[in-house]
Amino acid sequence: MSAAADRPADHPSPVPAGTAAAHDETTVLFREHLFPGPTVWVVAVTIGAALGLILVPLNLTVAIVFSVVCILALLILVHQYSPVLEVANGRFRLSRAQIDVELLGDPLPLDGEDWARTVGQDFEPLAHHCIRGWTRSGLRVEVLDPEDPITAWVASTRRPDDLALALRTAKQLKARQSS
Repeated sequence: MSAAADRPADHPSPVPAGTAAAHDETTVLFREHLFPGPTVWVVAVTIGAALGLILVPLNLTVAIVFSVVCILALLILVHQYSPVLEVANGRFRLSRAQIDVELLGDPLPLDGEDWARTVGQDFEPLAHHCIRGWTRSGLRVEVLDPEDPITAWVASTRRPDDLALALRTAKQLKARQSS
């Protein structure tokens, strides 16, 4: 599947440094919600429906209503607990964690064997990880802060090149603002 197919229309693309929007401090350069694959959504619906089956002996109407409520609650939970990757306001956010882009090295987009090796054989225990098994690509970016015990940030993403471009752009914007 192409990267364009993974990108919903409401998610902004990275903004090149030369555009007027790039100079706006509140511009979101990259945003991706890492929703799980279809299997997780089907499991959520199945569990919600199964919970409703418990009440069938008591009352069919109550069982159906309870089942629908459980399905909706589980779908909302799956949505809410799916991490968000965002580059905005000079910060890189992975789910609840965030770091200033000026504290990061050059981002390295990874896919295929490189990604598999990074999250497998070459796993870094001191890195901050936001890895989802349903993605087959990601990004690794070194943390340059000598005070920080975290060596790197490693994140699953369906659009590693776009995320790397957004991080580079955010660093350039921060450098221009500082000077």
